[in-house]
Amino acid sequence: NPSPTPADLRVGIDPQDWRRNQRRCQRIACDGRLPSWRFCREWEEFQDVLETKGGFISAHWDGTAETEEQIKQATKATIRCIPFDNTQEEGTCAFSGKPSKERVLFAKAY
Repeated sequence: NPSPTPADLRVGIDPQDWRRNQRRCQRIACDGRLPSWRFCREWEEFQDVLETKGGFISAHWDGTAETEEQIKQATKATIRCIPFDNTQEEGTCAFSGKPSKERVLFAKAY
């Protein structure tokens, strides 16, 4: 008798187990990313974090395409996410010094 092939095997997975495992994998993946998030207020700090630590930077942005392009030219970092449920908070754009209503996430592509 030949040994069974993977196509001959059937695995029964309970739907509840499947959902629990998905949530567990997501939690593990997210936990691994959290340390790479940094909050920056000043332009010098923003540049230093990009050069020495990398990862994602949460910083205020004035909302203009011009500022986004200037940040990209200066650091190669771009906006990666503007969360839908982003908390509206008054602040100052780390690059331009203009008023800002929310933080966005910047990062470099590697």
